[in-house]
Amino acid sequence: MPRFHPATADATGGPPPEVLAQLDASWERAQELFTATETLELHFEVDRSWGHVWAELRDASGHVWETLSAAEAVEIACGDLAVTPAAFAA
Repeated sequence: MPRFHPATADATGGPPPEVLAQLDASWERAQELFTATETLELHFEVDRSWGHVWAELRDASGHVWETLSAAEAVEIACGDLAVTPAAFAA
């Protein structure tokens, strides 16, 4: 008999409610930022087979300025990282 009895969560039910609330708050923040600037869009991509998430910064025409990790995208959405199109122009 094992000494440790882990509390298992139902992994098929999706993220816990507090994570969903944080994602909603991040999305709202991102919408405020992009509505104000109207220059860039934060677009998320998901590869369900590998469980991989990433994001792209796109302009209004759909041109991809930068591919970002999920962590970088969340920083932008939360306002912890400033983004301007000039920063990505080369």
